[in-house]
Amino acid sequence: MKKIYIIVGTLLTIGLILSGCNTETSKDDKIKIYATNFPYESFAKQIGGKYVDANSIYPSGTDLHNYEPTQKEMLNIAKSDLFIYSSNELDPVAKKISSTIKNDDHKLEAVANLKESHILEHHHEHGEEEHEHEHEGEESDNDPHIWLDPIVNKEAAKSIKDKLVQKDPEHKEYYQKNYQNLIKDINEIDESLQNVTKDTKRDTVFISHDSLGYLANRYHFKQKGVTGMNNEEPTQKEILEIIKDINNSKSPYILYEQNVSSKMTDIIKKDTKSKPLKFHNLEVLTKDEAKQKNISYQSLMEENIKTLDKALNK
Repeated sequence: MKKIYIIVGTLLTIGLILSGCNTETSKDDKIKIYATNFPYESFAKQIGGKYVDANSIYPSGTDLHNYEPTQKEMLNIAKSDLFIYSSNELDPVAKKISSTIKNDDHKLEAVANLKESHILEHHHEHGEEEHEHEHEGEESDNDPHIWLDPIVNKEAAKSIKDKLVQKDPEHKEYYQKNYQNLIKDINEIDESLQNVTKDTKRDTVFISHDSLGYLANRYHFKQKGVTGMNNEEPTQKEILEIIKDINNSKSPYILYEQNVSSKMTDIIKKDTKSKPLKFHNLEVLTKDEAKQKNISYQSLMEENIKTLDKALNK
């Protein structure tokens, strides 16, 4: 019997030595990150690469306007190494979660200095004056969809990179290189958006809910949401008004989002000639998308650019 114990003990020792050799790719050794929206999860994965384990706090397919984290979810987030969200101003749910995380080093407001940084101003290319974000009938402060704006996302990506370097200085060059590649892609997305929104055939995009405010402001087009910014149910009168607007505009398309209920949009589809186009608001992935390995902020935005091009020009 003694011999058996010696063999088992030796095997355990070898196992420990071997697992010690592989600490770099061990899940337990990675920086555990939770992010609110999909772009921040995607940026953390792209910049952090093999040294991070990043996930969104939202279950797949959730409409974030109706999301309330459970105690268990709050506990998991609090136990992570880093919680990334846009800002206390724009993300009330994240602010609530963030207030339970006592260690400031374990949380990151990705665009905390939004108002001071002037990154919400217009591009000059279109020859229009710079001005604050406008949003028909609503204050921009209530619009959480800041992650759709590529220029603001460059700021968020930098915040994430700086935080990873601070937490793990040993791999600074690795993070820096990945960050530069990401910024190059975001610049290309910005350029494509400028191209498809220049001299457009139409100036208004109809969409299932008001999620396009920042993009509309940045690239000079208008949005009209079937439901409001918080995806609240429209009245019968408002539905009829939207139908009338769509028919008057002769808009051939209406955009439908991946996580917004289509009850109202079904009525509109029936009573207008507009064809449905898919637009991804990047809040969360659908259950099917969450299973795809190569999905990223860039791949979803490339599809969104094609959709906007159709809605404004085709």
